[in-house]
Amino acid sequence: MEVLREGTFRTLEGGEVTLSGGTGVSDGNVRHGILTAAEGDLDFDTEPDAAAVLVADQGREQFVILHALLAEGGQLLDASARLIGDRIEVRRLAISEGMIRVDVRVRRPREPITVPPSVDLTRHFVLTNRGLVPILLADVAETAAPETASEGAALHTHEWELESFEAGDWSADLDALDDPVRLKFLAALSDGTDMTGELSGFAGCNRIVGSFRTQQAEALRFYGLATTRKRCPDRPADIEQRLFEALGSVKAYQLSGDRLVLALIGGAIRFRAGGTLISYPAGAADVEGTAEDSRS
Repeated sequence: MEVLREGTFRTLEGGEVTLSGGTGVSDGNVRHGILTAAEGDLDFDTEPDAAAVLVADQGREQFVILHALLAEGGQLLDASARLIGDRIEVRRLAISEGMIRVDVRVRRPREPITVPPSVDLTRHFVLTNRGLVPILLADVAETAAPETASEGAALHTHEWELESFEAGDWSADLDALDDPVRLKFLAALSDGTDMTGELSGFAGCNRIVGSFRTQQAEALRFYGLATTRKRCPDRPADIEQRLFEALGSVKAYQLSGDRLVLALIGGAIRFRAGGTLISYPAGAADVEGTAEDSRS
């Protein structure tokens, strides 16, 4: 915290502000102040990185901004900044397993900005190749047997484990992976066969996050895909990179019993149903005061 009180941070306008004693003024006479900070490894290189929360006071607005800082050359450099709310309370900040946890208190929907925040909310972020992005967490039932869990499997009701992956004349060697590749589709809105939501996945080394939308029964598109920055020299990197690229070109999906196929030109990614998703987090749109913006 003492180091960051004299640190240099990104601003949402694309500039920088250097603090002195925990405060500073950027272009436009915006006053910045550091609220809290946490230490932890964000890019899995064993070096201690940090997360910090600053307030940018613009008079009528007091934007609360999350920063991810990476250790480079003996310094902490601001790698990404993301707006997480206006006049919200930050109650706790922590880093665990490369993930930033922020406990905040926000207002209820449609409450005016003058009303004190009263709703407790926990949000999670990871540093990816697209900067700081939010992730949604869902639990998987530990006791669900595969035969039971796969009955009536729908896209958003089960975790999906990679069974095979072919693209052109290349196919994945899944025996080289210690942990299975997994995807979770967390539905936010559903209207008949059309559904939107968040994608959360584990590619064997790094997390994959993004959004998805289904249309007209079996059409499927992924948007805003990003991956964490963990370095795994002992893992076959080609599977991870090819999977990330292939998801961006998926055009359709097909469900048959406990099997899921994601179709792309010249290939297919096949999954089998795993554990049942037993909890669904509320979307950020359910609570006001959680407006977001990212700068990477």
